[in-house]
Amino acid sequence: MTIQYELFERIAEFRNNLRITQAELDKKLNISRSAVNSWELGTSTSQLKHVIEMSRIFNTTIDGMVTSSEHVTVDITDLDPKEQQVIFNMVDCLKSKHTDNQS
Repeated sequence: MTIQYELFERIAEFRNNLRITQAELDKKLNISRSAVNSWELGTSTSQLKHVIEMSRIFNTTIDGMVTSSEHVTVDITDLDPKEQQVIFNMVDCLKSKHTDNQS
C-alpha cells in the first residue's frame, strides 16, 4: 500500500471519527465543496498545506496523516500538571491490567 493511498484512507477515517461530513471538512479547510471527496476517492491529491491543516483539525501529526498506527496521541498540554498526572496514572493502571490479563 502506498503512502498516497494510506492518506486517502486516513482522511476518511479521521473525518468519520470526528463525525463531520466531507462538506464540513471542506469548509474548515476553506476549499471547494468537493475537494475532500476527490481526495478520499483518490482522484486528486491534497496540497501539503491542507495535510498540515487536517493534522491540526484531527489532532494528529503529519506522520499520523499518512501512516496507519496502533498508537494514539492525545494532547493534554492544556491540562494543569496535577490533571496530567492523573491521566498518566490512569494509562499506567490500564496498561498494567492489560499486561496482567495476558499472563
